[in-house]
Amino acid sequence: MTTTDTGTVRTTSRAPQAIREEILYYCRESVRTGLNFNTQGNISVRLPGAHDGADAIVITPSDVRYDAMSVDDMVVVGLDGTVLEGDLLPSTELPVHLEHYRRRPDVQAIVHTESTFVNVLGALGRRIDPVLLNMVLYAKGPVEVMPFEFSTNADFGRRSAELMGDDVDAVVWGNHGLLAVGTSLRLAFKVAVAVEENAEVLLRASAAGTPKVLVYADIDVPEGARLP
Repeated sequence: MTTTDTGTVRTTSRAPQAIREEILYYCRESVRTGLNFNTQGNISVRLPGAHDGADAIVITPSDVRYDAMSVDDMVVVGLDGTVLEGDLLPSTELPVHLEHYRRRPDVQAIVHTESTFVNVLGALGRRIDPVLLNMVLYAKGPVEVMPFEFSTNADFGRRSAELMGDDVDAVVWGNHGLLAVGTSLRLAFKVAVAVEENAEVLLRASAAGTPKVLVYADIDVPEGARLP
């Protein structure tokens, strides 16, 4: 156990290597697929019962390029904000992640991206309505846009979580990017991909005419069918 210069206690508990590797993989995938570049965005995963029986999260560090990041750079933080493990500072949007985890016990992973077409619609303040099947299946509904403000504090996180609600799995931060959640990191990343693809099609389709908007409740998914 060590104490930082801010008085925060860090313990020597270790986040599973497989989770660290999965986070690093999706960080690099976010760059490869054009969802992020440089040090944009961040990813976290819930660690059930990892902090004296309470949940914790493992989150990407602040200001580290993904091509230079290693699994040992990840930071483990309790849901109370206590840093439990890691030598680097956690993402500056840690308070926002924590607020989403607190509101939604079903959320096991969060992916924040700054992709182009999401940001085009976010800069316009335009809600991202589902016009593609993947969008409605993964995001589960229209994705609302928060007015711009800095996203590094708990108050912003609470408003973000409230706007997302309990039924939809993404929210746009105006002039900034997207926060997507899921019951696994794989699914949270799929949400982010689906919303960006949908944002591009929605923008292009709107320029050509009036796109058909899909409604999650109206889609009859066959029993036992897997999400694409």
